[in-house]
Amino acid sequence: MRTSHTRLRTLATVLVVLMLSPSAVGAQDSIRDIRKKRENARDARAAALAEVELLQLQDAEVAEILIEIQASVDTQVAKVAGARQALDAAITEVATRKASAEKAEADLLRTGEEISVRAVDAFVGSETGVEPWLQSTDLNRTAVRLALLDFAAGSDRDLLDRLRRLQARRTEDLSAGVEAQLQADALRVVVEDELAQLEDRRLTESAIQAEIEDRIGAWQAEALEEQREANDMTALIQREQARALGFAPGSSGVESVKGFIFPKSGSAGSAFGPRRHPIFGGTRPHTGIDIEGNTGDPIWASKAGRVLFAGRKGGYGNTVVIQHEGSISTLYAHMSSLEASVGDWVDQGEIVGLTGSTGYSTGPHLHFEVRVDGVPKDPELFLPG
Repeated sequence: MRTSHTRLRTLATVLVVLMLSPSAVGAQDSIRDIRKKRENARDARAAALAEVELLQLQDAEVAEILIEIQASVDTQVAKVAGARQALDAAITEVATRKASAEKAEADLLRTGEEISVRAVDAFVGSETGVEPWLQSTDLNRTAVRLALLDFAAGSDRDLLDRLRRLQARRTEDLSAGVEAQLQADALRVVVEDELAQLEDRRLTESAIQAEIEDRIGAWQAEALEEQREANDMTALIQREQARALGFAPGSSGVESVKGFIFPKSGSAGSAFGPRRHPIFGGTRPHTGIDIEGNTGDPIWASKAGRVLFAGRKGGYGNTVVIQHEGSISTLYAHMSSLEASVGDWVDQGEIVGLTGSTGYSTGPHLHFEVRVDGVPKDPELFLPG
């Protein structure tokens, strides 16, 4: 029983130290101190995450916070499990000590009764010393009788020793039971505290997940809007081609896919085709390529042609569309300002606008498209390699 009690006390002490008491970590940190420092840092971080204004963060930051809070929730679940395990051990120890004390009490009663019977017998019927020898006519029988009396006296001493041991055990069990009960009560407080922290962290996790779902929903809604606007742009180009050039889509003459130049300096980023959200997953169509740059960078005509459209167009922002030979047209979007007007003839390399971030844009860049009969095609098929 002592070993079990010591193990329980050690477990409870370690749990309380790890979960409740602060520690100063110095050059001679123990493993426990280092673990406590990390847990303190993690707890502080989790508390800070709960106060973060999610709306002010970028998608990547929100996703990173979700990973952190999920790890924090997992850690807290482990803490709760450890606290409950220690509490269960304390409750078991209380029950064990109670049962042991009750058994010692019952043994004490039985032993006390037996001692009382022995005492009465000794007082009423005991004959020891020289009297049995003087009164006996059979010395052998008298010797046997005295030997039995000596044995009985030794048995009585054993009973008294047993009584003392039982009293000591009962006292120890009662004392240890009280201590175990105090530890159980303290551990109940620990469990409640850890459960409260777990609930707080799960609420934070739910809030972050809800924010991510809202952003995914907004991103998907934006994708649908972009697709609608791309379709509207297709219809606009086809209508303007028919009006300005006098031919219907698909009925144009010979056209060349060669002779185009890059419409601005800078490297191409997001390519043509399905574009996957870099943080949340999911795809949406990307009808052109994005070329990085700074606000105000010049944008020039990729090939000579006449301006079909110049103005603001929904998610495209400030946009210029240039008609080239046949049914090929190029589109320049998100510009900060326009330097061309509808009907203008522009030569290759002539500035048609300045780089910006109008419309659906997260930063200054040029969204560049090449269309055939108004339908977007991969610009890489037309631009020099």
